[in-house]
Amino acid sequence: MNIDYFREFIVLADCASYIEASERLFIGQSSLSKHIMAMEKELGVPLFERTSRRVVLTSFGRLMLPYANRIVQTQYDYQHALKTEQESAHGRITIGTISATAKYGITNLLTDFKKKYPNCTVQMFEGDPNDLVSQLHNYNCDVIFAHLPEYNPLPANFEHIHYIDDALSCILPLSHPLAGKEELHLEQLRDETFIALAENLTLHQLILNTCHRVGFSPNIAFLCHRVDSVLDLVTKGMGIALIAEYMTIRPEDGNFPEHAPFATARLLPRTTFSVDLCYRKNETLSPMAKRFIEFVQEKTDSSAASDSV
Repeated sequence: MNIDYFREFIVLADCASYIEASERLFIGQSSLSKHIMAMEKELGVPLFERTSRRVVLTSFGRLMLPYANRIVQTQYDYQHALKTEQESAHGRITIGTISATAKYGITNLLTDFKKKYPNCTVQMFEGDPNDLVSQLHNYNCDVIFAHLPEYNPLPANFEHIHYIDDALSCILPLSHPLAGKEELHLEQLRDETFIALAENLTLHQLILNTCHRVGFSPNIAFLCHRVDSVLDLVTKGMGIALIAEYMTIRPEDGNFPEHAPFATARLLPRTTFSVDLCYRKNETLSPMAKRFIEFVQEKTDSSAASDSV
């Protein structure tokens, strides 16, 4: 049976008038009458009692009405779901992320997501974690990848998915007396000259807090806004630096010396932090943002399962 007939049946039952129902449905009275009679013929029962002025539901009509409502609602639900699915495949997502996206595999993640949803538009911008949180809070992006040290918890209205763990590492010039050590205690670096990322960066504050916990303030000679500037100054013997371990990893692709021109050492005590995917909690997300969050969750679950084997 034509589902539109059920919708017409519901409207006629509500109006109790062919004239009013046909006007509401934008169809002729004769067409509406034919459709109702076709329903009655197929069902084998009368749905309305007809008078000269109005129509009234029969007992069969009253029995049929809730089922008709359910049928029409089901049609609406699946049509809405299909439309949403279709629109989501052509949607847009804006992603804020910390720098060194290639080091953390975020660019690979975005590439894989784009391959899975080729019709979506992915917009990405980089920034300091504090700025990224502000951008997310002000609805300037859908999700962010950000460093989350212990001292810098997320606002209560944010949700997050753990993406990857990182830790502070010490890098030194190859000519430094401590070069070649696999591990260094932070106390050993008390009198060193430091090269650091700029003060507005979350990692800079993490480094200051870490040094203060062991009883000293680092002597910072250079403040840089880019990691490659920090690495270059260390290579030239201008000081040492504490940076994220992932930032010292040689990438699989791209221009990078086979042997790094600086020495690296694990920092003790271990100072760890996470990189998380963050989004606003308890708010309606765009279909593409939901897909991306699910995509990242699947990737991290798969990676955790592989590590546990």
